Amino acid sequence: MSLSKKSKFIISFLIAFVLAFIIAYNYAYKSHTAIEDMEVAYAGNTQEFLSKVKETPEAWTQGEKVIQLTGLITAIDDKGISLNESIYFQLAEGTTTENLAEGKKIIIKGRIIGYDDLLEELKLDKAIIVKK
Repeated sequence: MSLSKKSKFIISFLIAFVLAFIIAYNYAYKSHTAIEDMEVAYAGNTQEFLSKVKETPEAWTQGEKVIQLTGLITAIDDKGISLNESIYFQLAEGTTTENLAEGKKIIIKGRIIGYDDLLEELKLDKAIIVKK
């Protein structure tokens, strides 16, 4: 049983289409890097880091930069923590605010998502608590 040229072309096209679909799907839906595994671009206290961000906000808000900061908790809500009234960390899923209190010193790690020049507030997401 021999296949015609038209049948061979259709089969080749279908195989190429399936391969292209698999490659595109794997590229578009690749797993995200966990915040624990990402390289820390800055580690230090909140006041020093805010002064660096105010000098060059574009340098810190471009790309996925992860920072680890030490500071005092000034506000707590269900989804996040504010440090020194000027940095808001949106907590990663599964991270709780239990055993935390305002005025307590904390070390927290998160990914920068933006800086508000008007309010002078830095926002981070995927935050995890390193040390309570």
